[in-house]
Amino acid sequence: MPKQENYILRFLRSTGILFIGVILPKVVVFLLLSFNTAHIGTADYGYYDLSVNITTMITYLLYFDIWISTMRFLYEKEGDEAKDPVLRSGNRIFLLSTLAFCAVGILFCILRQPRYGIDILLMGLLQNLTNMYTFSARGYGKDVDFAVSGVLGSFSLGVLNYGLIRWMGWDFHALYVSASAGYLVQCLYLEIRCGYLRRIRSSRYDKDLTKEIFRFTLPMGVGAMAFWVLNSFDKIVLASVLDLESGGIYAVAERLAGLITFAVQCFTYAWQDIAFRHKSENEGAFYHLATKLYILFLSAGIAMILPALSIVFPYIIGADFSGASLIIPAAILAATLSGYSLFLNNIFYALHETKTGTATSLVSGAFNLIICYPCITRFHLAGASIAITCSFLLDSVLKSIFLKKKIGYTAPWSAILCAVAIVTLACAVYYFCGPVLNGIWLLICLAVSAFFAWKLLGVKRETK
Repeated sequence: MPKQENYILRFLRSTGILFIGVILPKVVVFLLLSFNTAHIGTADYGYYDLSVNITTMITYLLYFDIWISTMRFLYEKEGDEAKDPVLRSGNRIFLLSTLAFCAVGILFCILRQPRYGIDILLMGLLQNLTNMYTFSARGYGKDVDFAVSGVLGSFSLGVLNYGLIRWMGWDFHALYVSASAGYLVQCLYLEIRCGYLRRIRSSRYDKDLTKEIFRFTLPMGVGAMAFWVLNSFDKIVLASVLDLESGGIYAVAERLAGLITFAVQCFTYAWQDIAFRHKSENEGAFYHLATKLYILFLSAGIAMILPALSIVFPYIIGADFSGASLIIPAAILAATLSGYSLFLNNIFYALHETKTGTATSLVSGAFNLIICYPCITRFHLAGASIAITCSFLLDSVLKSIFLKKKIGYTAPWSAILCAVAIVTLACAVYYFCGPVLNGIWLLICLAVSAFFAWKLLGVKRETK
């Protein structure tokens, strides 16, 4: 039991540090949502979201999540001298992927001539470079530098986004330029603090290690592409079946649902840190405990986010995007199950079982391809979230079955049933109650969450 408590404390401490690097910077982006929806039309915002979505698809297709694989191998080494060859090997794969990304991007710009095509390509390149820098920082144990870089990058993004639209009169072109600037600031800070270029130049090249990393990351790349189909393909169908205006409205609902995604990211990053380092004979019990904490945390987050959004939505979102309020609960549920599936997927990464995790994602992705069109045709904007939710639910069930066979993992059913009850009640309050009752529900949830957090920390102090 004391061992499990140490894992909990480390998990919470990692989550706290990563909160600064993941959650606080996203607050800047969230605050900009109010400003951007007041100055950018639904069709332009839909175009922006679609371009980001397609860029992400190409990234998954060409980069194979190499930054996660590099971090995974960095965690296995002790000391900078042992870690540096891993960084060099991972960087070699990254550079080859970058050349392919540039070739595809330039060809696409020549053939299709999209609006702001070069800016979209530059933003994608800098985002991928930032991924490599930030995951490598975490692999070297530089979590504080990772967090600070996130704050600096997001602050730069926010200032430039606001300034270009407010004072320079730019349209949504400002979103691409400000994002690129934010990524660049983040990379420069991490380079100054961690010196990755120096590490790459000074370390020896290990051909066998490069092959090993590539063999490990290739199934992850296929799995990442399947994850994109699960999570984002519906938005392309949405823009095709409906229009870019509908895509813009859905994008805003998804951004608001991103409040729970911030928590998902925070916990996922902390979970990677613990899971990738973890070695134990009782793997099933360890992962059962972690999953239980994860589910309870997210259900509490949903219970507080829904009433908060119900109260503030009319004041922070432009009138043209008012339709987003009706699909926020569905979008949050989809984002939550997406995060839970990714959480389980990291268990496979930690166990070096990338092929199995990829197989379940492929099956679920195929299922999403089948149901997304009829769901969107029947339920319109909500149909995209419904299809994503059903697909990730299938993916989570399949992953749980394989983990049970592999390590004796059992899903925390008590926590799952508790989460279902909490989320159902929160959705009912959101849809059927006014601002006053939503405010009361929010206060109750805050009080209950604070009580259990205090009890948890109190128990940990007593065991010391």
